[in-house]
Amino acid sequence: MVIANGVFAQQAIALVAAVMLALAVRGADAELTSTAQLLKRFSAAILIPVVWIVVQILPLPFSSLVNPIWSATSIALNAPSLPVRISLDPGATLQGLFAYLVYVSLAVSTIIISRDRHRAETILFVLCAVTTFMSLEVLLGRLDFFAAMTPAADAPTSPFPAAAALATVANTALVARAFERHLHRRDIRDLASVRLWLGLLSGSFGIVVAIAAMATLARGALLAVAGLGLTAIVFIAAVRRLGFRSWPSAVLFAILVAIVGSLAVPRFQSGGSSLLGLVRFAPETVALAGHMLSDAPWLGNGVGTFSVASRTYQNIDAAAPAVAPSTAVLVAIESGRPALVILAGFAAQLFFAMFRGAVRRGRDSFFASAAAAGVLVVFFEGFLDSSFSSPAVRIVVAVMIGLGLAQSAGRTSGLKR
Repeated sequence: MVIANGVFAQQAIALVAAVMLALAVRGADAELTSTAQLLKRFSAAILIPVVWIVVQILPLPFSSLVNPIWSATSIALNAPSLPVRISLDPGATLQGLFAYLVYVSLAVSTIIISRDRHRAETILFVLCAVTTFMSLEVLLGRLDFFAAMTPAADAPTSPFPAAAALATVANTALVARAFERHLHRRDIRDLASVRLWLGLLSGSFGIVVAIAAMATLARGALLAVAGLGLTAIVFIAAVRRLGFRSWPSAVLFAILVAIVGSLAVPRFQSGGSSLLGLVRFAPETVALAGHMLSDAPWLGNGVGTFSVASRTYQNIDAAAPAVAPSTAVLVAIESGRPALVILAGFAAQLFFAMFRGAVRRGRDSFFASAAAAGVLVVFFEGFLDSSFSSPAVRIVVAVMIGLGLAQSAGRTSGLKR
C-alpha cells in the first residue's frame, strides 16, 4: 500500500477486505456469536458515522442545515428546485462512506479471525514487521542511494510518522509476549531459550528503529505521543501486577493523561487556533487550512470534500492540491466541529474497553494493552498531522483495533474485580 499508493491500491484493499469478511463469517459459530456480542457494545460508534455521512449526501428540506453554496448555485442557475445538501460533492462523500465500510469490515474480520491465540500472534508479528519496515524506510530515505526509491516522509499526509509511532507499541507488545511466554515455562530460570531472546531482540530492534525514525523526522511532539503510548502499556502491566481493579485504574490513568496534557500542550503549541496550534508544516498550508476552518459550516462541507473546497482558497496557478495539516482539522472541515467531540468519545470508549480487558486478562494481556496504546497514539497524533488519511495507516489501525478487541476477553477476563 505504501509503495503502490493510489486508486489501484485502495480498490485492491477494498476487494481483500470484502473477501476476508466473507471467509471470516464462515468460521465457527462460537467465534461469530462472541464477535456479535462484542460489537453490540460498539454499535453506536459504528453506525453514527454511517448515518451522518448518509445525511450529508441526501437532499434536505431545511435550508438552514445545508451548505450555503447550494443556495448560491440555485440562484445563479435560476433553478429553485435544485436539491440542496450538506456535502459540496455528494459523489466524493459517497466514496468516503464506502471507504469507511471497508475499514469497518477489515476490523470486524480481524476480530473474528484473531479470537484464536495463535492467529492473533501471527497478526501481531505481521503488524510489527510492517510498521518496523516502514520506519526503516524513513531511515533509508535519508541515504542518497535510497532517496529516489522512498516516498517523502515529512508531508502532512505521509503514513511514515504514524507507522513509526505504532511500531513502538506493537514491538513493545512483542517484547511483552516473549516475557509472558517465558514466565509460563516450567523452568523460568533457563535464560538460554531461543524463543525468549528472539522475541526480545526483534522487538527491541523494532522499537529502536521506530524511535530513530521519529527522531530523524524531527518530530518532538510525536515522540511525546509515542512515549504516552508506551506509558499506557507500562501502566497496565503495573496495575495488573499490583492487583488493582480495572475501572479505578482507568480513571487514574485518565487523570494522569489530563495532567500531562495540560502541561505538555502549551510547550508544543506554536500559536493559532486550538486545532492548528500543534501542527508544524509549511505556513501556507496552515494558513489555507485556517481560512477553510473559519469558513466551514457547523455541520461541515461533507466527507471527502477537502480537495474540492480548498480550490477556492488556492492560487489559480497552484501546482499541487491542498492537504489538511492534521486529521483534527480535516474532520472539523468535512464533518463539522461536533464530530470531533463525538469521535473523541468513540476513541475513549475503545481505549477504556481494551484497557479494562487488558487489566482483567490472566494471559495475553499484551494484545489489548498494545491496541489501547495504539488508539491513544492515533488520537493524539490526529492533532499533529493528517497521516490517518493514508489508507496504509488506516489498515494498520483497523487491524490493531480488531486484534485488541478480540483479545480483550479470555478465561479470566470475565471475573468480577
